[in-house]
Amino acid sequence: MLFAVGTPNSPAPPGRSFLRKLPVRWWIVGMLFVGSVVNYLDRITLSIVAPMVRDEFGLSASDYALVVNVFLVAYTFSYGFGGKLADFLGTRISYYATVTWWSIAACLHSLTQGLYSLCAFRFLLGLGEAGFFPTGVKAISEWFHPRDRGKPVSIMLLGLGIGALLGPPVVSWLTVSVGWRAMFLITGLLGFLLLLPWTFIYRKPDEHPRLTEEEQEYLRESANAVQDDTGQRMRVRDFMRYRGVWTLMGARSLADGTWYFYLFWMPEYLMRERGFSMEMIGGLLWIPFLASDLGLLTGGWISTFLIRRNLGLPKTRKVCMLGGTLLVPLGILVNSVTNPYLIILLMCIVFFAFAIWSVNVQTVATDLTEAHSVGTLFGMAGCAGTIGAVIVQSLIGRFIDLELYSLVFWLIGTLPLGAALLMLTVPIRKLKHPGVSGSSEMAAE
Repeated sequence: MLFAVGTPNSPAPPGRSFLRKLPVRWWIVGMLFVGSVVNYLDRITLSIVAPMVRDEFGLSASDYALVVNVFLVAYTFSYGFGGKLADFLGTRISYYATVTWWSIAACLHSLTQGLYSLCAFRFLLGLGEAGFFPTGVKAISEWFHPRDRGKPVSIMLLGLGIGALLGPPVVSWLTVSVGWRAMFLITGLLGFLLLLPWTFIYRKPDEHPRLTEEEQEYLRESANAVQDDTGQRMRVRDFMRYRGVWTLMGARSLADGTWYFYLFWMPEYLMRERGFSMEMIGGLLWIPFLASDLGLLTGGWISTFLIRRNLGLPKTRKVCMLGGTLLVPLGILVNSVTNPYLIILLMCIVFFAFAIWSVNVQTVATDLTEAHSVGTLFGMAGCAGTIGAVIVQSLIGRFIDLELYSLVFWLIGTLPLGAALLMLTVPIRKLKHPGVSGSSEMAAE
């Protein structure tokens, strides 16, 4: 039997007893977590070595902005078809495809010869990286009961924050040691290390050879809880019939731009407008990302706790989303305070709160549809979020040119709260396939 250690009746070595008892579904979550870490590490490598790359090829700030936007456009496009790809290929093959694609693209950065080749490689990276997350959410929807999905989603997303924490020291050390080209090659190769473990760990629930009776019973309960009336896969045009889907996409398009602001613009703002030195950036800016990691865990754990306390899944999601975004406007104060430690504290609160919103709004896709179609819906929502982020970043750039930072912080501080209020307006429950009797009424809600 695959994964078996010894015979079924032989005692497990002490060091392996815990690992053998760990349910398969948590091994899968572990692979999604590690994949997220590598995904984000490959994403932020360029931002750390950008000054060296720009100086070597004579790239202006506008050139670098083009490089960033090319990545976002590809990311948006990939979110649009990444979910459908996951549903079409299946979780196992989709994981192989996305990880291999982005790893090759990351390695290609080492061959950069100028603006156009760098834009091409960033475009390829965006295509591969965005498709990973619909695959991950699909895997979670296959292996977890709806009441329990918030926690594994939060762990998967936690990998992004860990990647942000590891990025600066790892990338800086590699760059100093072997140069930026070799750094891109080394970090890009990390993704290939994920493929062999995934081969051994992942199967569909009904095909996995390592399930205990307890886990089989759990999966049967999960299947009964989410059983679809028709078993038909939902397509994009099917989802577009429902107001709840439009609301989810609208909420993501409003809120996602806030995170991209803090990711892409905040270091420059702190140095240019708040007097931070590069040493202060390196010594302090990792702390808000740690707060984001804690927020992701908290958001998943709170939602699971409340659901198990019979608050109900729809109400739990809405309470968590609204509760988190109520704190995000505190970021507006960053533009007013002068103490650098108070600035970091405010950022920690915002990052923590936004993470609670993020893990719950991303889990809504698994609440609205069945496992065979969740990748499509997750991709649609992510695509809408990235499109909204591109628009918001364009506005931010214009406001910064006009030195209107106060308006920028009001914008990014209030948009997530508006998104949460929007999510309060629709019921969160399974959508029926349009061909099922009664689905037209649901579409009209």
